[in-house]
Amino acid sequence: MSYLLLDTASLLERVARKVPADLRAHTVVIGSIAAAWSFRDVAGAHTVATKDIDLLLRPAVAAVDTATTLGLDLLEDGWLPQFPDGRSPGTVDTPDDALPALRLAPPGENEGWFIELLAEPPADQVKRKQWRRFVTPAGHFGLPSFRYMPVAIDMPEDSPYGLPIARPLNMALANLLEHTEADRTPMSSFEGRPPRFVKDVGRAVALWWLANQQSPRAPDQWLRGWRACIGSLYPHQRVERAAAARQGLLNLRGYQREAHQIAVLGVLAAHQTSLAAFERAFNSLLALLEGV
Repeated sequence: MSYLLLDTASLLERVARKVPADLRAHTVVIGSIAAAWSFRDVAGAHTVATKDIDLLLRPAVAAVDTATTLGLDLLEDGWLPQFPDGRSPGTVDTPDDALPALRLAPPGENEGWFIELLAEPPADQVKRKQWRRFVTPAGHFGLPSFRYMPVAIDMPEDSPYGLPIARPLNMALANLLEHTEADRTPMSSFEGRPPRFVKDVGRAVALWWLANQQSPRAPDQWLRGWRACIGSLYPHQRVERAAAARQGLLNLRGYQREAHQIAVLGVLAAHQTSLAAFERAFNSLLALLEGV
């Protein structure tokens, strides 16, 4: 898989300009671009290797309306839908779970990046991933939501651009919880077709490595942040959720080499972190989880 090396600040500013002011507070930046922003003071981390900019729409009850409004605005401004793997827009007959996500590339540019719309999950969502339909002049699209996204966007960081940005410690915890039962769907875009959980759980380890490069206080910050998040969102399941996060990380044992190979193509692209350093980060993160 090929990635682009993009400047985080300029990219966030360009994206924010295209999100209507009244929608910015309801649009949380997540994923690689959020990580690059949070670690912008780490040498080399002000750029990000990615090609998709993930925007999560909240609250869940208004996400479809927000996606429809934002999608319409961008399409009217000339943004172009992107359809990987030969897909096409959905129609009224397309099942919800077969709809494409809305990916839009900016007009008049050849940089190859695009934004992708996601949603905060409904309160009753139990499936790992759920789709909700919304309709645009370009066709029918699906708005995906993942069940642990409330963890990822809990207490997001403010930015100068008016877009809230998810914190690395929350995104890492969400990935660990999501894969307590590991998603073993093969990823055809990576050599060897590793299962999906390898990329996501490996991302948590990579974020933890970056956090320690940023500050010697990272262990205390992450531990306090995790305890606060779990206590807020799961006040009656603290012990169970902490154990679930630890299991999510333990699932990566035996796949650390593959996770490292993926991480240095993406969130660690500017650092080329060694496998030995990645494995040390795995072990120290596992030790940290003992204290949650």
